[in-house]
Amino acid sequence: MALAVAAVAVSGGTAHGEARWSAADLAGVGSALLYGVTRVDDDSTWAYGVGVSGEGKVRPTTPLLLARDGDAGGWRQVPMQGFAGSGSTNRINSLDAVGEDDAWAVGDHEGQRGAIHTQHWDGSTWRVVEAPVPEDVVINDAGLLDVSARAGDDVWAVGWITVVDSEVPHADVPGGVIQETHNEAVVQHWDGEAWRLVRVPGASSLMVNSVAAVADDDVWVSGYTAEDQPAMLHYDGRSWSRVAVPYDGVNGELIDLEARGAGDVWAAGRKLDDDEDRGHALVAHWNGRAWQQVSAPASAGRVKDLALAPGGVTVAGEQADGRPYVMRLRDGRWSDLGVPEGGAAGSRYLAGLTWTSRGVTVAANDWGAAGLTSPVLLTGGR
Repeated sequence: MALAVAAVAVSGGTAHGEARWSAADLAGVGSALLYGVTRVDDDSTWAYGVGVSGEGKVRPTTPLLLARDGDAGGWRQVPMQGFAGSGSTNRINSLDAVGEDDAWAVGDHEGQRGAIHTQHWDGSTWRVVEAPVPEDVVINDAGLLDVSARAGDDVWAVGWITVVDSEVPHADVPGGVIQETHNEAVVQHWDGEAWRLVRVPGASSLMVNSVAAVADDDVWVSGYTAEDQPAMLHYDGRSWSRVAVPYDGVNGELIDLEARGAGDVWAAGRKLDDDEDRGHALVAHWNGRAWQQVSAPASAGRVKDLALAPGGVTVAGEQADGRPYVMRLRDGRWSDLGVPEGGAAGSRYLAGLTWTSRGVTVAANDWGAAGLTSPVLLTGGR
């Protein structure tokens, strides 16, 4: 199987890449973390994450959704419900839409409810929908990291559970316990009535990060194994199978998946060349018959997010020294889009990106004082 299907020629951005990007005015949002951004339809783009209050030692969280209606408009904050309680985790980890009146947001586990936080949009309101966790094990954490909405009765989500293997009293902490745990993959399916857990092979030694539902008999799930090897699962409508993704590294992970159709699926993440390596970009493409590694520039560090773009894809990630980058692969050629580093002392990190008619929209976060963060939305880079 060939390992490389694209040239590695790289064209640089402008000498002053920051001039090609425009930043949204998010001053009214306050302290928050963005986890991603997605193009809902031709007119709407949504960015999502979690709002964080800076009052006192306890910082309450609320789901954060920002919407831009039309590529020329500004961003507005959309109210969303959260799980109640001081210990609730209300972040939105991922969001996807069938259309403007049918969308899903997925988040984390709420211990008091014993369920995972998801929300559904019906065109007028967001409604909290609980997703189950396995009942045959004891868990202390769980969440859904990605969602792919194909139809009103065909939505897939993937994530993890932390299973408690053993528990003993903590000798130095009255009432405390010491737990031994392990993580397992979780796959869930919305059938139009409820979220239902779906068994996948090797879940106990697998972490999954992303899902792409192409059809009811064509679903891809990516992640990595307990041995830190890239992993890919495929569902053909009847059963799940492991599919090999070749790559020229000793270890690696697949972080994101995007699909145009049955014969055009993309995956991205990180590969390690040796034990001292901090990671290089890993990009792969499914052509309908096999996965092939796509050569990426040596300067590209791990990929944190992938988005489809005309003639190829765009990727966002970080270099070995922590500096953010956005690159585009178009017609077999990579170009560096020169995303501004921003933040204080290089404290900006990229959370996600999507393609719009104006170019690339990037969700990022700038670290500030006292551990608070400021959300950033940049558009440009064509």
